[in-house]
Amino acid sequence: MFMNRSNRKGFTLIELLVVIAIIALLIGILLPALGKARASARQLKDSTQVRGIMQAMVTFAASDSRDEYPLPSKLDRAHTTVEDPGTGRQEEKDITRHIISILIDGGFISPEICISPSEVNGDIEQYESYQYDEPEAAFSTEKTRALWDPGFRALPSDERITGEIGADGVGGFSYGHSLPFGKRKTRWGQTFSSTEAVLANRGPAFEPIQANSSDPYELLDTDDQSPGGNYDRPLGTSSNTLLIHGTRQRWEGNIGYNDNHVSFSNEPDPESVALTFENIQNPNARTQTANVFVNEADLTRESAELNDQALNTQTDNINAYLRSFSEVSDGQTSGYTIEFFWD
Repeated sequence: MFMNRSNRKGFTLIELLVVIAIIALLIGILLPALGKARASARQLKDSTQVRGIMQAMVTFAASDSRDEYPLPSKLDRAHTTVEDPGTGRQEEKDITRHIISILIDGGFISPEICISPSEVNGDIEQYESYQYDEPEAAFSTEKTRALWDPGFRALPSDERITGEIGADGVGGFSYGHSLPFGKRKTRWGQTFSSTEAVLANRGPAFEPIQANSSDPYELLDTDDQSPGGNYDRPLGTSSNTLLIHGTRQRWEGNIGYNDNHVSFSNEPDPESVALTFENIQNPNARTQTANVFVNEADLTRESAELNDQALNTQTDNINAYLRSFSEVSDGQTSGYTIEFFWD
């Protein structure tokens, strides 16, 4: 008995092509949804890490008699950790890498949570060379007297300062924080205020577009630029920070506040950070949301010079200004010159 081959069933070429087209269509529909789900998961984890760093700062403040967040200049009065910068210049110790290193050394945080799960800069990754005991970079010849590892590199731009000690060629901190100088120093501590922004995902540079406006700033136009090797050039539309959670046209990110809550914001001037600028001409527009990435004047909301480097101890502003920085100088003269990290 012979089998009738004409009765065997199988896919025709057209049927196979239809199945492939359907699978491709389903993949095209599902991939964006999966991408959004992954981005949402990263944002949620990042929020948890911001809250963890904030909690570490609060815990540290609770152990301090003045309820202050870490101030290296006050802790290292004997200069066993960092060299004495001179009379009237002690605030030069209060830079990002020392502040974060104090929290790591005390066990308040680990180097792991200092890196955002949404980090986009290849020069920022977990710092693997932290020295908890007898750090080589300590200024004192008796390394056991060091209060933290001053060789910790928070930013890629810290390399020029630390030299080859703990040289990884990268930075180990993803976030920006409030500046503990001048009038802002009153907010560098456990104030329990839900409107005082202290820590956030890094942000880009903004430039003024209209005075006395409820939205006076826009992204600095840097489409033809990219982060330089020294990370010392302000970047707006070309900034890596826009891609951490947002888009090339819009910053989005997590912001931590002094009552230890964290909120995800779609704008650099969230509604929770409202200030009254008394000298704005229109009285109905005086209370506005402040941009946490602009050094805004208390009375007029005008910004300082574009690179925002000059902060005078007598006249600098009290609004939230969240940046990370690798150097502070000129503390003895008219104010502070700060080397901010731009990427």
